Amino acid sequence: MAKTAAPKSKAPTPAAKKTAATATSPTAPIFQSMPAGASFFELSRLMVVAIDTSAGRLIQKAQTAPNGPWPAAWSIIAPGTFVQMTAGITRDGRVAVVAQLSGSPNLFFITEDANQVGPIDKWTAPMNIGAPAGAASYYGFSMARDVDGRIELFVLDNQARIWWIYQNPDQIVQVQKTITPPGTSTPIVVTVEERVPPVKMWSDWLQIPGGLVSISAVRQADGTIALFGINSGANLYRCQQNKAQALKVADWTGWVQIDTPGTGGFIAMAPIVGPLGATNLFALTKGGQALHTRQKPAGTATWTPWATTGYSRVGKYTLAAGIEGNGDIMLVASDVQHVHEFNAQYDAATQNWSGWRDFNASNANTRLMLDYNADGRLAVFSLLSGAAGNSNSLWTLSQMSIDSTEWEYSWVSLADSNVNQTIVVRDLTPPV
Repeated sequence: MAKTAAPKSKAPTPAAKKTAATATSPTAPIFQSMPAGASFFELSRLMVVAIDTSAGRLIQKAQTAPNGPWPAAWSIIAPGTFVQMTAGITRDGRVAVVAQLSGSPNLFFITEDANQVGPIDKWTAPMNIGAPAGAASYYGFSMARDVDGRIELFVLDNQARIWWIYQNPDQIVQVQKTITPPGTSTPIVVTVEERVPPVKMWSDWLQIPGGLVSISAVRQADGTIALFGINSGANLYRCQQNKAQALKVADWTGWVQIDTPGTGGFIAMAPIVGPLGATNLFALTKGGQALHTRQKPAGTATWTPWATTGYSRVGKYTLAAGIEGNGDIMLVASDVQHVHEFNAQYDAATQNWSGWRDFNASNANTRLMLDYNADGRLAVFSLLSGAAGNSNSLWTLSQMSIDSTEWEYSWVSLADSNVNQTIVVRDLTPPV
């Protein structure tokens, strides 16, 4: 008789990522000669997944090696014309993509092939995971790994309904094996339990109550997933899984509205797990102020009142949060004058921050993203929109060192035009 496998272990805290790779992440061939215990970020490279708006192609560009340069050309992930996508990583460190093909509401799941030996990235054939009932198009997607590393996907359809689908857990089956006990020559038959893949890879589509136009999922320090969302009225909500292996809608706490009369509505959000294991939420008010609330104590349903990490005289319109190589939080934002600013966390226990500091600028509205290089330096990615001559262009620059308040001055161009819906991921399995 088969049964669902329980999670193997609790998820590590974000700080643990600095000291060791996850137990479920095998070492890629290129790194097999490296000493045991090498830090996760030393074994990884950054990859950008996007849609080519000129042809609807699903494309990627990745550093040629950990800390390596970026190639000139983009590579196609899968054939066909795609209109929307999101990306993340599998439990063994491969990049995973979910994308919608043009002309159909069906979504397709694609991952890097497990065998990455050779100079070119290899991808699996797209797997059709279907579509939520009645969905015609989508506001957006968000992807996260759960307590045992399975991918969970959250989808907002054209009616603002919230849908959830996840990779099914492994099964535990009982099998009989013949063994010869030590000290005897007589074989015996014993019954043992083995972990095997599920019969059906993906769950059915499940509808989570509520209606949102923006959603963001984050894996918490205990491995459960928290969701944050904004509805059409700019109200901000949160909910989270109330058990380690959530498999049904009843395994969620339900939505809690967290905007207040004092904050007013919100236009953007950036959740992230901090160095003390608490989930932090940074969000932009309609007036462009970046506010902060966090779990206290970590892992509970108790949250601090809204606070500010520093008042902004010029309102911001976009916000991103990332983790530096030393485990601290870094915020980046851009204001309505297109000046980019950062705010570095100096101490999570006392919530000591550098305050907002200008570090660069653009000539148009942008969407900012953060992730760290193999040496721990944060990289910021800027996807421009509406700029004359470089609409939908993508640029990047990095910190000068871990925990530095200095940034490279000159942007590196990753695309001159025609990229959209860009997602930055950290790939543990580059080709060799």
